Amino acid sequence: MANEVAKTAPGGTHETQTTYAKEVVALARLECNIYNDFREDGVKNDATGLVKIPTRNAEVKVSSYDVKNGIELTQSATEYVDMPMDKHYGVNELIDGYEAEAVPDDLVAQRLESAGESLGKKHEEDAIAVLKDEGTTSADTTAITEANAYKTIAKEVKNMKARGMKVANMRIAVSADVELALLTDDKFANTAGTLGETLVREGVIGKINGVAVKPNYLMGDEVDFIIYDTRFTQKHEAWEVEPKINPLADGKHIGSSALQGRSVGGLKVTNALGVQVKLNATTTE
Repeated sequence: MANEVAKTAPGGTHETQTTYAKEVVALARLECNIYNDFREDGVKNDATGLVKIPTRNAEVKVSSYDVKNGIELTQSATEYVDMPMDKHYGVNELIDGYEAEAVPDDLVAQRLESAGESLGKKHEEDAIAVLKDEGTTSADTTAITEANAYKTIAKEVKNMKARGMKVANMRIAVSADVELALLTDDKFANTAGTLGETLVREGVIGKINGVAVKPNYLMGDEVDFIIYDTRFTQKHEAWEVEPKINPLADGKHIGSSALQGRSVGGLKVTNALGVQVKLNATTTE
């Protein structure tokens, strides 16, 4: 671990790191299957605390060009959706028996790994909740089985395409039960060989109608699968207080320190038709 020599311990050989933000974020992203797909197209307004996300009300029109008469001028507008920064996260992990400048590197690494995993899980749970709350719930209440899993998802993908969603931008997140059902389908299994290294690293296990499929085990029993176009899933995150090892001066702990940090973020679906949620029939009856 690349550390900066502690300036608080003259002559000492122990090294301490001044900031751990990058390490925590990198570790957190390993846990974020869906959250990583959210885009960050917005710009934060420090005065209001809101993130302005640009959205178009129509695509640019392409017409035939007349060399003599030119072409009619068309217009489409870019609107901005406000996303509040209302997701607050904090880390305050006690490191007992070590002053801040003397915490062993292996203990710091352990705390960073734990903080990253916990933060990643929280990000993922919040991203799933936003997709469920702000997306479109499928009217299909058919129970998923090995016999119909592939066909049911393919039908929903077709509906998404009809809405103008792009295959390259779409992802399908499936529950553990639906993943198991898909793996028994030869049509789905045959797509695994065409994924490529990048998709495999992202956790993709196959494709349906050209759309990448990723299992997610945090969606709970209520959800079978979620299809989402990443253009309409937005996030923003920032550290309000970057994580670092701080001495504890609370009048209770002696010679101890803590890994402390605080971040804030926002999540939003900017087009409900860009997210399709298929609920589990047995949990919605």
